[in-house]
Amino acid sequence: MYPDTQGRGGIAEFAALLERERAAISPVATLLVTLNGDFMSGSQIGARTKGAHMIELMNHLDIDYVVLGNHEFDFGLPVLNERMKESKFKWLGSNVLDRTTKEPINGLVDTEVIELATGFKLGIFGVCCQETPQISNPGNEVVFDDIFKTSKRCVNQLLADGADFIVALTHLTIEQDKELARQVKSINVILGGHDHEPFTLFEGNTMIHKSGQNAFWLGKLEFVLSKTDPSKPVEVSSQWSMIANQSISPQPACERIVSKYMKLLEDEHAEASSRVLGILGLPLSTKSSLLRTGECNMGNLVADAIRGELNADIGVINGGFIRGNKIYDARTNITLGMVREEMPFPLKIVLIRIKAKHLRNALNQHLSKYPNPSGSFPHVSGLQLTVDVKAQPSQITSVKNEIGVELESETEMFVATTQFIFNGGDGCSAWQNGEIVRVGDEITIHVADYLMKKRLIMYPENEGRVKLVG
Repeated sequence: MYPDTQGRGGIAEFAALLERERAAISPVATLLVTLNGDFMSGSQIGARTKGAHMIELMNHLDIDYVVLGNHEFDFGLPVLNERMKESKFKWLGSNVLDRTTKEPINGLVDTEVIELATGFKLGIFGVCCQETPQISNPGNEVVFDDIFKTSKRCVNQLLADGADFIVALTHLTIEQDKELARQVKSINVILGGHDHEPFTLFEGNTMIHKSGQNAFWLGKLEFVLSKTDPSKPVEVSSQWSMIANQSISPQPACERIVSKYMKLLEDEHAEASSRVLGILGLPLSTKSSLLRTGECNMGNLVADAIRGELNADIGVINGGFIRGNKIYDARTNITLGMVREEMPFPLKIVLIRIKAKHLRNALNQHLSKYPNPSGSFPHVSGLQLTVDVKAQPSQITSVKNEIGVELESETEMFVATTQFIFNGGDGCSAWQNGEIVRVGDEITIHVADYLMKKRLIMYPENEGRVKLVG
């Protein structure tokens, strides 16, 4: 909602930047403003409003199209339906189908053709990642169809409707976007989400662009269409730029909306949020780029906390659960508000009884997407993992307890983790071979209790809990 400590991001600042760029657009150009999913959830205020704050803000920004991301389903389909009704923009997600009708769920646009000021026709459609049921909460009424089959169908429909230029809004990984460009060559540009880092590249003749996360950047893509030979496809010239949303003065109208929601949060949590739980003796990182690709000290802290508070043998947390994307300096006071900001999903901790062989299989599933950044990357307490990253997919070669003894496959362990992980979240279904023996409180409560007991929080950058070899 607000800029980070380096002055990057901020919704009101982004509104001012977008307003400036809009004013510079040629009157004969057609402007489309898009957003590529995962905007409703993942923050304290998102948990409080169930995404309603972002709908009001995006209506104010005059967004034209969005594509569904997996986090749009975090609060369930009924809430998503309400948010869609509140919006003034159009929602895409051609592979997000009603289980009964096999049609896109109510409120979604399947394909659309837009008449440009120059007389050409632009076709647009969108697809969402198929693994959404494993990483969010869409319920049983929704199915996620094959992204490539769906995209081919949509492109064929758009071409039949006379589209000269085709845009795909996607919520996929960069590798999936590249494969989409290879399989469906008639797509001119893929505007992607899901990944947190910016990308711009060409796969064949298809441009693929992602603008990153947290309103750090405004991606500006410009295309000029021309046709000299009626028997040949439209000729396209393109240019692009990334405009940093940094040190921008906020737009007053948007700032008032932001302030309204932040005051709501502050009024509810002011006293509790300011309560100091402990002080950092060393810097602490919650950077997504670290949490999703390797060991990170905040991941270690949370895994230690849930393990200790539930008196478990082992603690496991997924890197995508921690959302702050910050670095806290040594001597920083850790408050309850900071803990809630870092872990905005209100998930409960569970204590699981599981055999070591199934634990190993589950952790291999967590690591299956490496070296690509993934929210499934495991952070552990009470374990030492050695991982062969040359294997495809990466494979654990050694699982030892914290004193260096290899775990025997039939040994039963007590593992503290989240209900999300136990339910097979992130596609890690091997957890289902265990059983829940205790349900704890929400994770922020356990982490806060742990920090108050420790008081001085000292975690080095890396302790060798997860060794990536090769």
